[in-house]
Amino acid sequence: MENLQSKPFWDRSPLESLADGYKKLPRNFKLCMLATFIIGLAAHMYCYTNMLTGADDAFLFSDPHSWADGAAGTRWLLTVYFSIIKNIRMPWLLGVMTLLLYGVAAWLVCETLSITSSAGIILVSGLMVTSPTMISSNFYLTSAHMYASALLFACLAAYAYKKWRHGWIAAFVFMLLSEGSYAAYISMTLCLFFLCSLKELLFDQEANDKRNLVRHFSMLFLFGGSMVATTVICNLLTGGNTQGRVQDSQALGLQGYLNNIVSSVKQVFDFFLPGTYITYFHGERVMYSLFLLCAALSALLVVWLFAKQQLWKRPLGVFLLVADIICLPLAMNVIGIVSGWVHTLMSFAYLTPWLFFVMAVELLYRRPDLHKDLEKMLRWGYSLLACVVAGLTVLCGIRLANLAYTKAYARSQMTLADTTRLVERIESVPGYEKSVTPVVLTGYQSTRYPGHPAYEAANSLAGIGGDYYWEQSYCAPFVADAYINQHLNADMNLLNTKDDSFSPEATAETLQELGYSADADELTAVVDALEPFPSENCWAWYNGVLVVRLFPY
Repeated sequence: MENLQSKPFWDRSPLESLADGYKKLPRNFKLCMLATFIIGLAAHMYCYTNMLTGADDAFLFSDPHSWADGAAGTRWLLTVYFSIIKNIRMPWLLGVMTLLLYGVAAWLVCETLSITSSAGIILVSGLMVTSPTMISSNFYLTSAHMYASALLFACLAAYAYKKWRHGWIAAFVFMLLSEGSYAAYISMTLCLFFLCSLKELLFDQEANDKRNLVRHFSMLFLFGGSMVATTVICNLLTGGNTQGRVQDSQALGLQGYLNNIVSSVKQVFDFFLPGTYITYFHGERVMYSLFLLCAALSALLVVWLFAKQQLWKRPLGVFLLVADIICLPLAMNVIGIVSGWVHTLMSFAYLTPWLFFVMAVELLYRRPDLHKDLEKMLRWGYSLLACVVAGLTVLCGIRLANLAYTKAYARSQMTLADTTRLVERIESVPGYEKSVTPVVLTGYQSTRYPGHPAYEAANSLAGIGGDYYWEQSYCAPFVADAYINQHLNADMNLLNTKDDSFSPEATAETLQELGYSADADELTAVVDALEPFPSENCWAWYNGVLVVRLFPY
């Protein structure tokens, strides 16, 4: 076969050029991409082939968004991402794009943490692509590529800062792009930075503690600068609009930031403590047990390496070690400290201990000073146990994803069917006139009906939402309006389709804004006298408006 290297580029066929480019890719990169696609498809194919979306996702899919719309929530790049999906309407292709970005991000994590063994690369790829964070991100399938891009830029920032000469410049740009895509993912940059510091402290016998301290302050100023730059960009794009998460965070005083720090740290512990409402592992005892085992083994390893390195002889090293461990919870929810808003699904608190676990095993296996028979045996045993624990976690993640997607599909079908019943009930009301009668809804539709155990709250799944999202995601006002008036062709005159709150007080305010006579106390009394849908007594006339009470409010 003729050597492709000897042929000019213009004489090669496209297939020959692709083959030559593939051969030039690093082996670890190819392995990481292969593992990501195989494990990712096993976990998420149900979502990709069924186009599972939530309320926000369906809303974003159809509505145009300006630069200012995205900047109000720090996502000043929103317009760019949604200009892409205007031409890509195939859900499986969006899924492939997302997995591609996941794979590159996983490879960057491996390179940043010096994980080069085949087993380590496969485990990192599997852990990242099946974590609860990724499962929840894929529920926003229309915008999954945006979240995956935010993750990629966050990993690129840590990689550039660690590997490139004068990489702080590129890291600053990548952090800016990550925050402009979805700010919560910037936690990954800081978590990787702290893991790199722990690697140097615990595994490098010739570590330069002073240089490490300087890098800590450099990263602090770099991150702070990127957040300031993001704020400036968002303020410029919104034209000084005071509504939005960025503007809300600017209104916080010193006390507000201190309270955010406390609540952010508390939330990290809430993720992992048994019995708490928002824990990632609620209802998933096997996964929770594996995580506790991982955390315990990692803690034992830290103590053993502390003694092995004789780290107590390096006061600055001890200080950095303690500081890194204390700061990790802050890094996991850093966006909560800055903006006072934390999206629990987007926290990388789950991944951080696992990445340390795999990184520690990889570096432990390479240590040349473990020459004693007992140490070699412990090293082999620890490595084998780590592979088993991590492998089981990946399998649990695949199971969790398929279970979550299956329940979400059943829940969406039930909610849409329920909406059809709601429309029929409204149209059967005496005096109702299609397209004319003003209709206002109070409360939310809910699939949590007594006697329907098949549709229990999906927050029993690790990391997959809470009461708001999965109870009302397919019937939130901006989705219910489209389904009722477009899909069912009901031509219903819904008044509160853009209102996020369906309480009687908020409904009264909406009616007043639209020119109707409404009093919050009167409307509350009217609604309280009704029974929630699907009962017959779920509607009433109020000043010419048909009021329908849904399940909760």
